[in-house]
Amino acid sequence: MNLKINKTEALFLMLFLLTTFLIVGKLIKDKKYQDSLQYFEGIGDSMKPTILDGEEIVTDPNLEAEINDIIVFSCEKCKIENDDIDILTKRVLDKNDKNCFWVEGDNKVRSHDSRNFGWLCPEEIEYFGVVSDKN
Repeated sequence: MNLKINKTEALFLMLFLLTTFLIVGKLIKDKKYQDSLQYFEGIGDSMKPTILDGEEIVTDPNLEAEINDIIVFSCEKCKIENDDIDILTKRVLDKNDKNCFWVEGDNKVRSHDSRNFGWLCPEEIEYFGVVSDKN
């Protein structure tokens, strides 16, 4: 069988294959991104009104936290005596030259945060990620 393709058909075929390749590549990349996201539940009132008790929180562990981001983390020195909550959600209000965070809850009256335990340095925390789609 002898196939002859004119220039227009060849160009169309190349564009079709390139588009298909780009779409499939994006789908694979998006799937890998989705698989890296972590899901938590907001507990307590410390982040009201931004995050409510029981609300699902989605974090991206691939993002580096910046000022005004909300982060989810665990920290031994941050624990409240006789409280079994291990994972905290707070807003980064400052970051020093050692990449340590000053974090506070949005609900200042009901938050146990850096005003109680000081700066959070990378070696002191287990970092779970930046909360996605919250301002």
